[in-house]
Amino acid sequence: MNCDVEFQTMLKKGAHCYFIGIGGIAMAQAALLLQEMGYAVRGSDAALHPPSDQLLQEGKIVVEQGYDAAHLSPPPDLVVIGNAVSRGNPEVEAVLDKAIPYLSLPGLIEEVLLDKRRSAVVAGTHGKTTTTALLAWLLFAGGLDPAFLIGGIPLNFGRGYGSGKGEWTVLEGDEYDSAFFDKGPKFLHYRPEVVILTSIEYDHADIYENIEEIKRAFGQLLAIIPKGGILIANTDDEVVREVISKARCRVETFGEKGTWSPQGVQVTSEGTAFELQRDGEALGELEIPLWGDHNLKNTVGAAVAASLIGVSIAQIREGLRTFQGIKRRMEVIGETRGITVIDDFAHHPTAVRETLRGLRSRFPQGRLWAIFEPRSQTMRRRVFQEELAAALGEADQVVIGKPFSPPSQGEALDPHRVVQEIRRDKGDAAAYLQDPEEIVSHCVAGAVPGDVIVVMSSGHFAGLPQRIFTALRDHS
Repeated sequence: MNCDVEFQTMLKKGAHCYFIGIGGIAMAQAALLLQEMGYAVRGSDAALHPPSDQLLQEGKIVVEQGYDAAHLSPPPDLVVIGNAVSRGNPEVEAVLDKAIPYLSLPGLIEEVLLDKRRSAVVAGTHGKTTTTALLAWLLFAGGLDPAFLIGGIPLNFGRGYGSGKGEWTVLEGDEYDSAFFDKGPKFLHYRPEVVILTSIEYDHADIYENIEEIKRAFGQLLAIIPKGGILIANTDDEVVREVISKARCRVETFGEKGTWSPQGVQVTSEGTAFELQRDGEALGELEIPLWGDHNLKNTVGAAVAASLIGVSIAQIREGLRTFQGIKRRMEVIGETRGITVIDDFAHHPTAVRETLRGLRSRFPQGRLWAIFEPRSQTMRRRVFQEELAAALGEADQVVIGKPFSPPSQGEALDPHRVVQEIRRDKGDAAAYLQDPEEIVSHCVAGAVPGDVIVVMSSGHFAGLPQRIFTALRDHS
């Protein structure tokens, strides 16, 4: 912590906390969590987008538009600096000049949520948000009342944060760095006693050079699990199998090749049902209103963790049955004229592929449209260009939108080449359309009853899911 006094002494209830870069979903929900815990909270950002804007407005948190050193007069008791801001930001410079105490967001979580609590962390390249939400809900359904902070909005809770009264905190553990002054992975702050490791793949090309650096980051996480802790690992993932060989704590494995495995899997219009087995012993029949192999693995990982923490199989069964999903994870915006429009956060080729396969299992009869925005630093680069074409090729119709902006470094993605690759197999069923309004018109002109249109982006993407649905509904 970057101050000379202990956190608990300095930041008493009612103290004033200021968030620089409050518009990120994790920052917004952490600010709301702090407010719920009795602190006075304000913040700033260059712009706000859904869902953060609505959450902050409903929470009545004052948000300054733009960055200005004057916003820090009088000085707050603590400033939380998001990882999207850096030196040169006028508010950051004011914090340093005035010696105002400051923390990264993960540093704040460590101080606020992990004081005298036990920590369960969900980590991995894919599936973190869903698995974290599942585990938080299962512990809640089991009467454990956990605190939690999730980088998304579980529909069961209506928000991705909760202060809880129980002994457990459930956290989404991101491998991205914490702040310009705190360059280690976020999850290194989280004092993990239980870790679910879903998958390991190359991502975050702006801060990791290669897969070896990614593996080292996850190796750091495993290194801080105490000997009495538990690592719950998806050993269907080859890189996970490699990394966990260095674990010095108890290891429980799940997946087809794991000690805990789903058997007799059945997919219906209502979701996915399976029998959970441990070492071949049947533990119970479970079902969840989610689709896709990736969500099956997420579910098993969360169920294993909940069971080992102390939730009964009967409570897990009820928790899974009543799980409502996550906003922007295969979220159905609506159906009109027989056409279903879906919003999804997928932004990595593997996530795109698994999302499309999951939707294919849920809607096996209709044509599947994939509308994709290259938005993350990784996807704006050429590093996954071939893999993106293959992943999007799982759909029947493909539209690639304009990349959010040029990448900060490295060769830029060439959307034209991606479209050409898809057209080699699918003819004219792929297009690169830079204008969002043109994408809307393309969908309205081409979609027919039975079609499913999924819009995939890690950002706002000009509000296209709702715009496409509205245009389809209003089209005569």
